[in-house]
Amino acid sequence: MKCTAIQSLLSRKIDGELSDIEGAELEDHLAQCASCTREYRLLALPHRIAQAAPPLTPSPFFYQKLRIGIEGEAQKIAGWQTFLGLARQVVPTLAGITLALLSIFVYLQLRGPQADLYRAYETVFISEDQPHRMLVADQGEITDESVLTAIAERASNHRRSREPK
Repeated sequence: MKCTAIQSLLSRKIDGELSDIEGAELEDHLAQCASCTREYRLLALPHRIAQAAPPLTPSPFFYQKLRIGIEGEAQKIAGWQTFLGLARQVVPTLAGITLALLSIFVYLQLRGPQADLYRAYETVFISEDQPHRMLVADQGEITDESVLTAIAERASNHRRSREPK
């Protein structure tokens, strides 16, 4: 086997994942190649040190700190669960209220155009300077056509007054 093919087998040997055939081929190559043997020993060194070291025993305070940390996380999770539970109740309620308000708004907007004509009439014919009786007496008969004509004239006068001179 070539050294490049052996490189992929070295880590698998350390982890104990090689089949018997692959292990035999690797051992044969390591017996012949000093470079691959050196690399294998370097890669296996942390594994050998871990096996030789005694197991660690945590201090009793470690378990106390761990328990406190777990309880703190559990309280945070409980808080989020409460928040999400309330959100599941509040959001549909707010959506219903919003839908009702939108329905009322649309109804009021589509109810009828008669109010707009009278508001426009008031802005054209009734000013703050003159009383109502005087304006009505000067106009003669009021028809829809006369109101619309007056609105158009007032709008054009308003546009002319805003134009730069």
